[in-house]
Amino acid sequence: MLLKDKVALVTGGGQGIGEAIAKVYAKEGAKVVVADINYEMALNVANEINNNGGEALAFKADVTNNSEVKKMVEFTLDNFGKLDCACNNAGKSSATINLVDKPVENFNEVLDLDVRGVFFCCQEEIKAMHQNGSGAIVNISSTSGILGNPGITPYNTSKHAVLGLTKSVALEECKNNIRINAVCPGVTETPLIKNVRDNDPKTYQLFCTQIPLGRLANPEEIANVVLFLSCDMSSYMIGATVIVDGGVTIE
Repeated sequence: MLLKDKVALVTGGGQGIGEAIAKVYAKEGAKVVVADINYEMALNVANEINNNGGEALAFKADVTNNSEVKKMVEFTLDNFGKLDCACNNAGKSSATINLVDKPVENFNEVLDLDVRGVFFCCQEEIKAMHQNGSGAIVNISSTSGILGNPGITPYNTSKHAVLGLTKSVALEECKNNIRINAVCPGVTETPLIKNVRDNDPKTYQLFCTQIPLGRLANPEEIANVVLFLSCDMSSYMIGATVIVDGGVTIE
């Protein structure tokens, strides 16, 4: 097991990519805290892990609130004694509206969750990992953190920012044996995309035709890359941007 005797934390772990990450962490031997703003979804994922022989706890947290982030990490330490790896996955996109027409409130909401939330989480997770003398953090960005996408400027801005944050803090913390990297998923079969598939098949098919592999990613395919960056197999990687997009961003 790649994470035997490790303790892991996943934000946005109640569904989609976050759920897959929590489950692969548990499958590889980690004790997992599944954090989500929707406690019921987090609890469902934790219960499924426990029912399959793993060990997990659920925690309700709004990562835009620094005090809740602190409580989330304290909860992890109180229950499992340490924190070895974390995936900061909680995030949101924005409605497709050109910048000149987009309400500033929407811009603020997206940056609060996608950037401030990652900042707060990294800060508290790193403090906990200092107690161990080691750790690994994976921040979830997006191919929108590499490309420009018309109509979703707040999301693009936030995901570019996550990569800048990851690179800077990786250089700060490598001397403390804490490795920090980022993953950029392409379009993935999350509940939101499944809704598009069921209700707007033409748009869904358009997504697929734009991908060289001809299909969307499964959440587990993203989770496996996160697992690699969270375990000792990636021991020489810091500040990396790992793209998992079926070839979309190949130049």
